[in-house]
Amino acid sequence: MEIRKIKGVVKDYAWGNNDFIPSLIGGGTGKPQAELWLGTHHSGDAEVEGGGKLSDLIRSDVQYLGEKDWKKYGGRLPLLMKVLAIAKPLSLQCHPNKSQAEAGWQKEEEKRKRGEEVSYQDDNEKCEMILALSPITALCGFRDIEVMKADLAAVVPGAFGRTLRALATDIENLFMSLFSLPEDEKKAILSELKVSLSSSSDPSWDGLFLTREGISRECLEEYPDDIGCIFPYLMNVVHLQIGEAMPITPGTLHAYVFGNGIEVMNDSDNVLRGGLTKKRMDLPELRSIMEFTPLNVEKCTASEDGFGRTLFSSPSSAFELLSVSSGTYEIKNDPIAIILVTEGCIRFSAKGESLMLEKGESAVIPAGLEYTMSVRGSAYISEVPDA
Repeated sequence: MEIRKIKGVVKDYAWGNNDFIPSLIGGGTGKPQAELWLGTHHSGDAEVEGGGKLSDLIRSDVQYLGEKDWKKYGGRLPLLMKVLAIAKPLSLQCHPNKSQAEAGWQKEEEKRKRGEEVSYQDDNEKCEMILALSPITALCGFRDIEVMKADLAAVVPGAFGRTLRALATDIENLFMSLFSLPEDEKKAILSELKVSLSSSSDPSWDGLFLTREGISRECLEEYPDDIGCIFPYLMNVVHLQIGEAMPITPGTLHAYVFGNGIEVMNDSDNVLRGGLTKKRMDLPELRSIMEFTPLNVEKCTASEDGFGRTLFSSPSSAFELLSVSSGTYEIKNDPIAIILVTEGCIRFSAKGESLMLEKGESAVIPAGLEYTMSVRGSAYISEVPDA
């Protein structure tokens, strides 16, 4: 059958949890399992049932992308689908747009040849969206500078009067200046933050989500010497209920904090970090790609597509995210898609053949295929949008 099962790549990052991905796909290593990659990126190329990599299958057969998208994307799947299982705050991070990624990739060519650490892993932009499979708490974009100042004055009044008030002339100056403070001043700010939060009656949880205070407490627990622990007071706290989705555009500082979800993005692993990390930070490069303006976070809207599936508004022209629940769907002339079953099972019927996917299984569906999809449960689909 032209629809082929694939097996994703699991990433055992320390911020992952121990149960969500194993409960979805089976198995488990005893280590935190943070991400399941379903795509063709060189850092996590999925395997095709029967042998071979997904990238090789797509490059070897034009039908999978279809002639139009084959020409447009040069035989490359332009999207990457992931499952995220978040137990601890991820690093504060930002992603480049296409022109920034191309320039950064070219600029670091000699470093890569010498085997040195680099900021760019590929030459592609990284725009993304995340949909909650359980309640998700995240930090996304900057708040208004006056709101930041009011909160900092309340939570670290000594440091605000001594240092932070003078730095908070605008968002960019406050952000960059925090990293260049003397180490003893950073320690003093974090010490005052810890005392303030330990004496505060504000809860860490509101029943489903981490509060702003809870995020800061989590950050101090994981990164007690990282000035990024103060950033929950500089950024928007976003809560996603199950089934809600949020876009992340290039240039937006963000960090996922807790929860489980489906993430779809450009086929890129370009991450520039800005705190809450033990990994390399390139602050000048981060500054060059980041938006230092207040962000009014808007969640993705949901609508019904022409086949009866739920379509979530996408921040990119290179990918879409859809969901299906129990029912029968007749699909015709759709673009290439990756599908993951999260509950129950799906039976595909096409050209007199059938294929069953159980919970946790995934597949690649070639462009232009006419098929019937009988769903008992739920599944998520990432696909290249129609032009």
